[in-house]
Parts: sequence; C-alpha cells; structure tokens
Amino acid sequence: MADAVTVAYLHSDHTAYSFHESLIGMVMYDQGEHLGGGYISLRCEPLGIVEGRNKCVSMFLEKDAEWLLWLDDDMGFEPNTLERLLAVADEDDTPIVGALCFANKHVGPDGLGGYRTAARPTIFDWAEIDGKQKMAGRTGYPINALTRCDGTGCACILIHRTVFEKMRDEYGDTWYDRIPNNDEGYNSEDISFCYRAGALGIPVHVHTGVKTNHLKNVWVGEPDYWAQVVPAIATEHTAVLVPVLNRPQNAEPFMRSLRASTGLAAAYVIVENDDEETATAWETAGAHVVIRDNAHTFAEKINVGYQLSDEPWLFIVGDDVRFHAGWLDHAQHIAKATGAQVIGTNDLGNPRVTRGEHATHMLIARAYVDEQGASWDGPKSVCHEGYRHWYVDDEIVTAAKQRGVWGMALASKVEHLHPAWGKGANDDVYKLGQVHADEDAKLFKQRLKASTR
Repeated sequence: MADAVTVAYLHSDHTAYSFHESLIGMVMYDQGEHLGGGYISLRCEPLGIVEGRNKCVSMFLEKDAEWLLWLDDDMGFEPNTLERLLAVADEDDTPIVGALCFANKHVGPDGLGGYRTAARPTIFDWAEIDGKQKMAGRTGYPINALTRCDGTGCACILIHRTVFEKMRDEYGDTWYDRIPNNDEGYNSEDISFCYRAGALGIPVHVHTGVKTNHLKNVWVGEPDYWAQVVPAIATEHTAVLVPVLNRPQNAEPFMRSLRASTGLAAAYVIVENDDEETATAWETAGAHVVIRDNAHTFAEKINVGYQLSDEPWLFIVGDDVRFHAGWLDHAQHIAKATGAQVIGTNDLGNPRVTRGEHATHMLIARAYVDEQGASWDGPKSVCHEGYRHWYVDDEIVTAAKQRGVWGMALASKVEHLHPAWGKGANDDVYKLGQVHADEDAKLFKQRLKASTR
C-alpha cells in the first residue's frame, strides 16, 4: 500500500481532549487518502511504555502500510500534520521525520514543594558533556525548516517501515528497549530508538514547521506571572551609579550588557585616584569615569555619583552584575503604575530579593532624593556614609517602606554575579566588605531604632 500510514498510540484510561480533537481533525482532513493502514491503539499501563511501543511496531509490521505515525495521547496537532510530514519524508533520505514537539523540563525546586519548569524542544545532538558523549538538547532551532539531528522524541513522528525492518535484522524486536547511558542510568525509550537508528546510519530529522502542543502538569507561581507581563516602554533617562575598586576586568562585560539592555542609561563610574588601571578600563568601555580621592566606600561613591549626574532616575549597583533585557522597562513601569520612588530589581540570587522583600540594586527617583533623601540623613543624601559597604541597601529599602514609596519589579532582572550564589570568585573586594559586616549590622540596628521613635 504505497504511502499508506498506520497511526499508533499508547493510552491509559485518560486521554487529553486536545488529542481527541486533533486526531478527529486529521482523519477528516485526510479523507482516506493516506490513513489506509488503520490505527493501533494499545493500553500501555499493564505493559509499560517500552513493551507497548515494541508491541505496536510488531503489529504494524504485520500490516502492509508503508509508514507508522506515532502520536502521544497528550498531544495537540493540526489537521494537515500527516500531510506535511509526508511531504518531506522519503524512504531513503528522510525515513524518520518528527514534528516540532516540546518537553517540560524541571530546572530546579521552586521552594514551595514544586519545581520551576521550562519548555525545551525535543531535538537532540551528540555532545561532549563532562568528558562524556551524551545526547544534548538544543537551545534553539531553525524556524519552519527541516533540520537533521541525532535524536528526537516519539510524541509525533513519522517512521518508514524499512527502519523497523533494518533494526529487527540487526537487533531483533527490541526497537525501543532502553539503552544504558554514560551516567550509569538508562536513556528513554525514544532516545534509545534514535541511538539504534544512528548506529545503522539511518538519519533522523525534525520538521520545525509542523507545530504541536503537549499537555503537561506545571507549577505556576509569581515568577511565571511577571515573566508574562509586557511593561510600558521606559522613556526617562537613568544615571547608573557604579562604585568600583580594583576590578578592571568587570568593565567591558558590565558595559556590554548595559548597552544591549537599554539606550536610556548612562554609567557613572566612581573610582579612587590611585586605581588607574580600573579607571582606564571603564573609560575604554564607554563609561563616564569620576575620579575622587575622598570617596572610598560604596556609600561615599554613590553620593558623589548623585551629585555629578542630572538624569531623573538613579540606579545604584555594583560592578558585578549582568543586565537582562527589559530591566529598565519593567522598573519604570512599576514606578508609573504604583507611584513608587524606590523600585527594587530582581538580582536572581538573594532569597529576600527574589521574594520581593528587599533589593540590592535599586532605581531611585532623583526628585525623591532631592526632597527627602533616600537614607535617613535627609534631603540630598542617597546613602548614609557611616556604612563601609553592607546595609546601605537595607536603610534605603526600609526608609522607602516607612514612607510608602517602595515598589518591587520582580521582572526587572539585574543579575548579581556574586560568590554567594555561585556566580563569581570571592576576591579581595568582597572580603573587604565582609570584614566590616558586623559593624555595619550594628549601625543599621541603631539607626533603625532611632528612625521609629
């Protein structure tokens, strides 16, 4: 039966409605043109997925159909899916063609008993990882194109019968038996199938123009909400105030990410007069370099930057960050929507910050500093200069909360590349700040108590 296709799927007692609607749509669209091979529907719970897939292939090879179309019963797909896969499939050149499918990958615990998840295309290639050859998932793919790969899933895939016959001749009826991997575990049954295909020189392709969806259980929370918010575009210029010390290597990556993220920010870098290498590096990278011999601490340098800049917004930050796209849009969006004058950004590390309770990098309205001051020192003071480094941010955030002008922009991501989060080395600059941490903490408690009298 030339071009005849058999549809096969495994199921439990619960099948997604999207699959039902999609399958009916495909059958009605096909009108018997290709689906002459009938279908194989097999309950897989008693058998297991591996045994179920192998059983379906055995049943398929007893038929006269030329192609097998695997479908998962939690998939959604367009009525012309089969036709489009057949259009690029060929017994010799493209005998295995998958549709564009996505897996729901767990990327880490969410701290609430669930997991953060992310969609990943099921397109895999051989790669060396930790000195071992493994199938690695792609982070991107060509749009609306037929792309060759080393592996893919079987959620929606068209396979020519000769593929199964060649595997039977070489390995027996073990098409989907799981193969051990390099981590002393086992590969999934579909990747194991692709391993066997590759060993026999059978190419695997994915057609990224054939779209599907995949019904999966996910945990949704606050990060998901903010990730989907489309902010108003930032319109006001911002002075990015950066105290620096003995880290010339941070200049270029800092300025590169800042320029890539927005055209409304100007970096004012405050450096001590004997730190010539650092000053030169930042000037070369495109920052406004301010050299002062009487500004040594983080707080002192920020106050100098405030005095020498004139943009309507200030952003106080260290030199160890990476600016993510849209950070200023999201921060100014929160300012406009809430009237906040001190807006925290998400450093993607500190638990107090990621919960929205605190901020280590803040957007501050210049008018607020002019009129009230961001610290408890009064007008025209951003930072209290009694702190050596730590607790500058605690005072600014606490004062803003007391005055009702605090806002948090969780979608504004200015990533802190700090050793505490495993994103940097604990160098002499970090150690210098740590030396005075206890003194700074004691001072903050005293000033907090005084502010509430």
